[in-house]
Amino acid sequence: MNKKQYTLYLIVYGIISLGLIITNAIFSYFDSWLGIFVVVSVGYFYIRYKITAPLQSFAKRFNMMIDYDLDVEGALSLVKKEYENAPTKAIESMFRLYLGMAYYYNGEYNEAIKTFNQIPLNKVNQVYHILIFAFTAYSAYELKDQETFDIALERIENAKDHVGKKFISFAYGYVEVLNAMKNIETNPEHYREIIEKNYSKDDGYISTKLIYNYRMAQYYEVLNNVEEMDKCLAACIANGKNHHVALQAKKMFKNTCKVEDYIFKDSTEEESTNKEDNLVIDQNVDLLEENNKDIEEEK
Repeated sequence: MNKKQYTLYLIVYGIISLGLIITNAIFSYFDSWLGIFVVVSVGYFYIRYKITAPLQSFAKRFNMMIDYDLDVEGALSLVKKEYENAPTKAIESMFRLYLGMAYYYNGEYNEAIKTFNQIPLNKVNQVYHILIFAFTAYSAYELKDQETFDIALERIENAKDHVGKKFISFAYGYVEVLNAMKNIETNPEHYREIIEKNYSKDDGYISTKLIYNYRMAQYYEVLNNVEEMDKCLAACIANGKNHHVALQAKKMFKNTCKVEDYIFKDSTEEESTNKEDNLVIDQNVDLLEENNKDIEEEK
């Protein structure tokens, strides 16, 4: 729903509501004000649905473009269009959040910070405050802007206990990662543990693998292990398209390995390989019964 459609819905809704109140014919049809209240409420919730449902659909599409398709340019174009046509100030604020994230994923860190700073926090839920501050900190980290990073991290620290029990682990996760990033020089092993904990699992999204390799490259950079750093960077370059980690990886890469050697295997190819390996184990060792599913469970 764009601004024009939203305005039209409000006009129609207002006319119908007013008509229900002042028209004697309507009064005679309903036994009490309860009927009028029900009709007006239905109209109100219908308009709310027409506003929020497209936002939910947009969020899913945006996340898939960023996390799976790695179409960061397309995601930026999409959110710019939606932002310009936001029907309300609250929805506009939400799209501004996505706009800041899109700038970040495109490597436009200054624009990301500027966009996040323009979001009126009273227009968005406190849970989204965590995202605003976290991505501000991420952007500042890439710009080596320690002051902005520290301010954003402090704001998350202050906000994390106000998001409710349902989202407390979500908030603490960002605090954990950002603190590890802040102290990577003094405690690189703790940093590695936190990155392994948060990003090493295969969740099916290419972006998670990219972020894991990029963050681990920063770990190896601190250790002055150029060979291992380049392996992680090569994975980002080979698979990241124009995702910001791929852009940053190109700047850090020391060319000690071949980028093409680190292309991620297709998931179906990996599954096929695993099945072939398991078949060899079954035939040569003969430890499993014909219908044993232990190897499938291990996958």
